Amino acid sequence: RGEPNPPWPGSAHLGAWRPPFAAAAMSRGRGRIGWLVPPACVSERNVKLSLSLSVLASLVSTIAHGHLFTAFIFELFQNNAAVGLTESVTGFTALVFAVPVGFAVDKISRTKLLRFCAVLGLMAAITGALAVVLGPRMVHTAEDGSRQPPGRAFTVLLVASLAFWGVFFNTTASAALALFADSVPRSSRQARQDLYATKATLRCAAFSAGPLVAFVCTVLTGNDWKLEHMSYALLPGFLLMPVMCTVLNFFEEVDSKIADLEVGLLDSPKSRVDPDALTLERLKAPGARWVPYLLLTAEVTTAIGAGMTVKFFGLWFKNVFAFTPAGLAALSSATPIAMAIATDLLKRVARACPFGPVPAVLGFWLASIACLLAMVRVQDWRILVGLHLVRTALANAKEPIATAILADFIPSSKRGRWNALHSLTGMTFTGSAALGGILCDRYGYGKTFFITAGLYLVAAAFWVPLIRLVPGDKVKGGGSTGDVADKVKGG
Repeated sequence: RGEPNPPWPGSAHLGAWRPPFAAAAMSRGRGRIGWLVPPACVSERNVKLSLSLSVLASLVSTIAHGHLFTAFIFELFQNNAAVGLTESVTGFTALVFAVPVGFAVDKISRTKLLRFCAVLGLMAAITGALAVVLGPRMVHTAEDGSRQPPGRAFTVLLVASLAFWGVFFNTTASAALALFADSVPRSSRQARQDLYATKATLRCAAFSAGPLVAFVCTVLTGNDWKLEHMSYALLPGFLLMPVMCTVLNFFEEVDSKIADLEVGLLDSPKSRVDPDALTLERLKAPGARWVPYLLLTAEVTTAIGAGMTVKFFGLWFKNVFAFTPAGLAALSSATPIAMAIATDLLKRVARACPFGPVPAVLGFWLASIACLLAMVRVQDWRILVGLHLVRTALANAKEPIATAILADFIPSSKRGRWNALHSLTGMTFTGSAALGGILCDRYGYGKTFFITAGLYLVAAAFWVPLIRLVPGDKVKGGGSTGDVADKVKGG
């Protein structure tokens, strides 16, 4: 992945040179989130930056591209199909660039790639901010009194901003996740899963804080669905993107050979092990090579179903149950809190499960499908809100465990392409939003959600073989192993 940069003081084999102000900034932040980082990380700097980046990315996405942005597009074009088509731009762009991005992450310097992402992020921020500011001014009234949607020039600007957004987030997620996977502790699978769960919990907290900004802005501007007022609530997200882009410049390169070694081996100067030996052992275990493919297929199927549904939950509450912007923002803020609770609960259940984490994941996932089917039948908005919170929490609780399992079964040299494909699932759900918008206009929200439940059941079927392929950390005698291959062979 290119020649390493000259070392910076205190990082003999991992570091990349940074300007003095960068080192000072990292030093000031060392004690602020250090308690979240376990010992024996391959790169403590990258772990801390990854946690910070997750928080910033979650804030940006929920403020700038949350349910309020979906309502903003709906009010501009006055139909669900337009919402689905505009949201699909992000997914289509990510689809086109997924494979090139994956190979780029594996073949070139990941830190240089993140600096390139910083430039893309600035372009996405500028075009996105212009779109939300100019959008209300582009709507005009025709001679017959009907309201006309924005013209071609604005549509081009909106599409360009969404395209930049898709490339930026897909590339950033792939490179940053690869560096994070290389930087976490290698001595214990449980420590890695706990760190992924911590990252997911921080993201949930940021997902909750983001809508609060929209809540305050909508209350201050009248709490209505006027385009001008919604644009004020969306702008802070785009203004926060330059901060996120700045963080991307501080990551350091990690040697893939070191990333593939166990920390226990690194601590022994007499140890001389082939860096890919442990990964090869994992892949030699019966059926282990199918784990990434099963996970990816399940996630893609889930993403297709989610795209037909998730982007339209807000419009369902707005158009059918007459939610106000502040009410929708409050619901959006409460949802990540429920997700954080469910993520922590699943982590505890998975740790206690004698058959590994997969049965626990399946239990949560099937319960979320049951809640979705119940939502279609409920008419009382209070019961509906409760079901929505439980469904979303249970459905998203599996993400940190799924990510940790994927990292355990992929060598560092191939993590870029797999992470690109895995992060693509997030964009796939925006890609299938076009179909969801058409179905919502033709058949209504309820029937579209019922179709999504069917796709979720198909996704659950791909998790079933993982029960045997991904056993738990515990082995006979009560001990724990640091390598997944040992667990697979022992099962």
